[in-house]
Amino acid sequence: MTPPLIRRDLPHPPGRVPLLGDITHIDRYRPLQNEVALSASLGPLFERRVLGLHFVYVTGARLAAQCSDEQHWERALYGPVLEFQRFMPDALFVVDSDNPLWGQARRILTPAFAQKAMLSYHQAMQSVADDLVAEWSAGDGVIDTHSAMTRAAGEVIGRAGFTRDLGLFHDAPDSADSVAFIDSLADLLRMASDAGLALPVIGPLRRRLLEPGVRRNVEVIHNFSDRIIAERQAHPTDDEDLLNLMLTAIDPETDQRLPSDNVREQVLTFMAGGYETTAALLESTLHYIAADQELQEQLRAEVSARGGFDYKAITGMRLIRQALNECLRLWPPAPGYFRRARTDQNLGGYLIPAGQMVFVLALAAHRDRGVWGPDADSFDPSRFEPDRLRSHPDRFFEPWGTGPRSCIGRQFALHEATLLIARILSAFELSTDGTPLVMRERGTLRPEPYQLRVVPRAN
Repeated sequence: MTPPLIRRDLPHPPGRVPLLGDITHIDRYRPLQNEVALSASLGPLFERRVLGLHFVYVTGARLAAQCSDEQHWERALYGPVLEFQRFMPDALFVVDSDNPLWGQARRILTPAFAQKAMLSYHQAMQSVADDLVAEWSAGDGVIDTHSAMTRAAGEVIGRAGFTRDLGLFHDAPDSADSVAFIDSLADLLRMASDAGLALPVIGPLRRRLLEPGVRRNVEVIHNFSDRIIAERQAHPTDDEDLLNLMLTAIDPETDQRLPSDNVREQVLTFMAGGYETTAALLESTLHYIAADQELQEQLRAEVSARGGFDYKAITGMRLIRQALNECLRLWPPAPGYFRRARTDQNLGGYLIPAGQMVFVLALAAHRDRGVWGPDADSFDPSRFEPDRLRSHPDRFFEPWGTGPRSCIGRQFALHEATLLIARILSAFELSTDGTPLVMRERGTLRPEPYQLRVVPRAN
């Protein structure tokens, strides 16, 4: 039964200060992980007021699921994602839903992630996995995981999405420009996160100080994507890749192609959204696998049993998928999203008025003990076995966002990650120095750089 509307005043952190509000409970460097900790004492729904700003956090699984109802709630843009709209205004992941370009781009690009398209990308993904294994085999056994996964995920987008070797694993004409692109994109992610979470007065001042750097980085990423597009237009191909789809496909509803300036924005969408989140997922998954030798052997046995690395073999690697899903549950690279009430809403017995934004903190809702069990904070891939999933009917699992604005490239990312993990496990024994996983926030949730130790296996 839906509880009655009993209160308008939401729980909030203790020690609220006049004018300043809840400023004493802010963690500037790990704000979302701090909100998870606060939810343990404040409950599944609470607010924070700071210098006139008002934020409502949804951290309970059942309430988060309620906010996914498209009839009563809608997507809202705020924070770091809104900052990206300054220099990628029509990119798929930031453009407003009522902008006709969003629907047009979504319809044109959706076939790029159907099974037929995924089959065509597989060979390019394999080539990146081969380069990664060759590099690690020739090294000293100590891997900078952050660098390796960044380059692997970026190269997969280049080769599979644009039929273009970015030169991130060997010297090539594009190598320097590709590295500059990734570095600039990382800077923009950090700046967008800082600006999107900044306090009044201080935030605008910091933005002005950072603006020259923002302009330089935007110029780098725009020039990079423009050159990729111009070269394809000058030398057309029959490649069935994302870039050709962006340039030539016709929207079935409007009978129009994407405008030329929007193609640049979609190239940036997949470079920005694709490499950062997938690299984060790979890093966290490798850390857990390397720290658990029993799990490592179970996954390696599955890889061996599949008998190879072709498309069918990779799609059947159920245990690796479970490990990836468990990492997405514990550490979703996109740790939350804003929703806006379409009408007055009863959310857990509190009135959320029409137009009010809430932040669904998936990072917390994914760990709700009430739906995932008392060990919800523990890493346990077996919780994604079908029988166990059926025992959690109210589970909340939305690492890709929700509704029509959920991540269009999720199958691409999962297939890529499964393939890379499988190839690594087949080629190497993995270990870490025992350092726990520490997550940093820069628009996405990604592990702090750590070293992975690898020993080649005798095959």
